[in-house]
Amino acid sequence: MVGIGNNVIRVVLVVLFLAGSCVDPYRPPEISAPNKFLVVDGFLNGLGISTVRLSRTQNLTENKKPPVETRAIVQVEDEKGTGHTFVDQGDGTYTLEQGRLQMGQTYRLKIQTAAGRNYASDYVTIKRTPPIDDLSWKAREDGVQFYVSTHDETNNTRYYRWEYEETWEYYSAYYSQFKYLKTQFLYREDNINHCWRTDKSNSVSVATSDKLSQDVIARFPLTFVSASASNRLKVRYSILVKQYALTAEAFDYWQNLKKNTEMLGSLFDPQPFQAAGNIHGITDPDEPVVGYLNSHSMEEKRVFIESSELPSWRIPNGYEACEADTYLLKPPPTEVSAVAMGEAGFIPIDAVLNSIGNVHGYRMASPACVDCRVVGTNVKPSFW
Repeated sequence: MVGIGNNVIRVVLVVLFLAGSCVDPYRPPEISAPNKFLVVDGFLNGLGISTVRLSRTQNLTENKKPPVETRAIVQVEDEKGTGHTFVDQGDGTYTLEQGRLQMGQTYRLKIQTAAGRNYASDYVTIKRTPPIDDLSWKAREDGVQFYVSTHDETNNTRYYRWEYEETWEYYSAYYSQFKYLKTQFLYREDNINHCWRTDKSNSVSVATSDKLSQDVIARFPLTFVSASASNRLKVRYSILVKQYALTAEAFDYWQNLKKNTEMLGSLFDPQPFQAAGNIHGITDPDEPVVGYLNSHSMEEKRVFIESSELPSWRIPNGYEACEADTYLLKPPPTEVSAVAMGEAGFIPIDAVLNSIGNVHGYRMASPACVDCRVVGTNVKPSFW
């Protein structure tokens, strides 16, 4: 299981007060719980590296990242008891090298936390995922719609799930020629104006051909990228789609999870519930565990979109509100306004010259407007 988020366990209370023809919602006080249940996020890969991430649940009102579960012992074993131990990466991620697991074989996951609490999954059989036939896109009125197509000639897959990673190129509002270091303005050697950013999908995308005579998924609408909501399509954009074959039980889990996290909002929507996974507490059988251990190979496909391929949309650059100010030097010549370099932490952009060609100030702006690394990286991706 990948990217299940923090909305898996949700408590929502709605009380309707009827007064004449008016219906007013009652919003109860903040609901929180002291429990920090284990979250298991990963899958057994029959043709590649298997990765499991362990973390803890948190209340919906918490904005920080979920706490990770470190120093655990994570193992996989077959029905004969032959096992392999995952390597602890130190950040809540545990990996098993390629070649340890076999397609079509049945395994279960075993976890022992640093606190000595034990958990285990049901036995699962590793399925082979068919290739992605096509990853296409179409420009709509205000953005780009992506579609994915696949099929299984043996009619044995039937249930599919996708996730994706978006990567896009962008430029900050200003190109910085200088840096300020120990009261000195020096020429900048690195480029902090040109960056890339990668985001992972946080939605659940599943489909089935169970009701069809052929195991075919044709042009499934995967995701829509708006041309006006961000700078994703401004320069160059890429999407990497990953496809997984599911069992009927895993499909039901992801379908329920989708309803629980994406289809709420009105009185007539399905009411929230806890999606039942296949991982259980051994130390305490009554302890809830969040997650579903999937077992399959993975297929992926990537496409790029150049801005020149798109209609002449007015795509924002993300820096429309940025402004630069000029700060004059004070004696000695290397000293600048304490407000600019101290309180505001401004970054110098370029030098301002006087009438005889000498530097007598610098144009500056906030890091959010100059340093593209605030929201991304200036290291070019290997696939770009």
